[in-house]
Amino acid sequence: MRIAFIVALMLSASCNPGDKQAATDQEPYESALIVGSAQSPDPVLARVMELEKSGVVKDVVVQESFPVQIRLRAPKKVIEELQRMPRTGELR
Repeated sequence: MRIAFIVALMLSASCNPGDKQAATDQEPYESALIVGSAQSPDPVLARVMELEKSGVVKDVVVQESFPVQIRLRAPKKVIEELQRMPRTGELR
């Protein structure tokens, strides 16, 4: 009887409707190349680092160039936000 209760408890915990909702709300990650700004400090790079720290972007690689080029994976709306940021010395 105890084993059945424990199994039932584990199954009910794994079937949390909130978990399913969270999984369906996530957008797929896309790869992108983001060109930074010639400003110092670079506001585009700062924003990418902030988003990486919060877990919104993944696989960030900053290439040594001027302005920096940043390869990353993120949801499309985040990539679009980064691409819309104003830049000095633009090479988009």
